[in-house]
Amino acid sequence: MQVIIDKDVCVACGACVLSGPDVFDQNEDGQAILVVDEPGESLRDQILESIEACPVQALSLVEHAVATAE
Repeated sequence: MQVIIDKDVCVACGACVLSGPDVFDQNEDGQAILVVDEPGESLRDQILESIEACPVQALSLVEHAVATAE
């Protein structure tokens, strides 16, 4: 899974950091940044809570398809 932060939409409110402190932080301008490049399944709940908490919908989650051997 991959977390996307739309920097053009982020208003630097910090809701993502409060909801997902193991996933998100803020840069010097207050905008959201990831503290983990590839979050594992154990962080899914924090990511989903942060996505829901974002007042401007600047966060999204992309699921990666699992390749199967034929």
